[in-house]
Amino acid sequence: MKLASMIRIFISVAAICSIFTVQAATTGLDKVIAVINDEPVMLSEYRIRHQREMLRLSREERSDASGIDPGILEALIDERLQAQIAVARGLEVSDREVDRILDTLAERNRISVERLLKELSDLGISPADFRRSLAEQQLVRKIVDFAVHSRVIVSDQEIDYHLQAHKDLYARNESYEISHLLVSISGKSETEIEGMEAAVQEIRQSLSSGQSFTEAVQNHSDGENSEEGGYLGWFRENQLPELFVDALRELDTGGYSDVLKSANGFHILNLHARDGDLQIVTQQLLRHILVQPLRKNLTDEEAIELLNDIRQELVQGADFSRLARLNSDDPASAPQGGMLGWVNPGEMAPRLEQLSLALELNQVSEPVQSPYGYHLLEVLDRREKDITHDLVRKDAEAEVFKRKAAELYQIWFNQLRDSAHIEYVVDDLVTG
Repeated sequence: MKLASMIRIFISVAAICSIFTVQAATTGLDKVIAVINDEPVMLSEYRIRHQREMLRLSREERSDASGIDPGILEALIDERLQAQIAVARGLEVSDREVDRILDTLAERNRISVERLLKELSDLGISPADFRRSLAEQQLVRKIVDFAVHSRVIVSDQEIDYHLQAHKDLYARNESYEISHLLVSISGKSETEIEGMEAAVQEIRQSLSSGQSFTEAVQNHSDGENSEEGGYLGWFRENQLPELFVDALRELDTGGYSDVLKSANGFHILNLHARDGDLQIVTQQLLRHILVQPLRKNLTDEEAIELLNDIRQELVQGADFSRLARLNSDDPASAPQGGMLGWVNPGEMAPRLEQLSLALELNQVSEPVQSPYGYHLLEVLDRREKDITHDLVRKDAEAEVFKRKAAELYQIWFNQLRDSAHIEYVVDDLVTG
């Protein structure tokens, strides 16, 4: 239901708001625009949320915060509800996590963190307030992982059924492993677009002269995956635009496409491999011990200390399987002594994969953090493996997981919303 059709003005909150409004007119204080479970939502918080949304858009697509957009206010309320549950369960966000999010935002907007915070300060948003907003956003990710994603299990039977029900989607046709550089033309004039095309042609020329594709993407691409060097992975022809397919059919492995123009912008593709090339990767046989501070009612520091104690036992000859069964918070692997099985590249969090590749066989890592908690990791073996068939099943598993997670999230969030007490006090509503 849209906010414009569901706003109710409550007398008690209106009285609070009138006090804040009067004070704001004379002293510059903030004002309440909503109340969630007795926690006020301030106009300044809305403006921070608005600016955070604007950072996702190109400068031409951004709007000002002169009125209150129902969609952004609802997003703020939904986020606050989930953050309240996260806090109640003891979830926390470290300064280091916020720093990483800030770095990503700054890179996406092609400015330094200092410049980003300066621009926000010019809009009346302090760095401390903006960091608190980012921390709340991260809290939401954590509670959704904890309450929803960690409870989704996809069985082999479900994968088989999905493959059978979608034969056409998973039919074998030409497939390509690609990376992608995008220069967006959204909101640009024809004159600007002509100038941008010349600039993209220069980028393409630099690739022919030896510049790495990853560097070109990081310096120039507007794609969301620019941090990963524009890597998209494997796609079948029926999953790609015809514009891309026509170009990829003409490329040799390792080659770059000419500059391609679409309604979204200018594209350059890098072809890593095509179906018919054996998709051989280095698999690692891994086991781990996972400690999630929330589940053990520990601080991050206490979780690390616990893992250091466990590691010391392992170094002295203790049995890994026994300690994993006793201590690991991974419900899938703990009963198997922490065994994760053979793991393909890209299936673990980047920090875990980077660490695993640096380990010697049978060496136990130092404690390492991932989005799921803190780990001790051990590599038992490595092998070369053709995973062509596995990738098909992995794609199917991802689709089933996405569907089940979305359904479970909707049930969980609807219950959360139904049990919440939300009151709206809104001036200057933007309804357009």
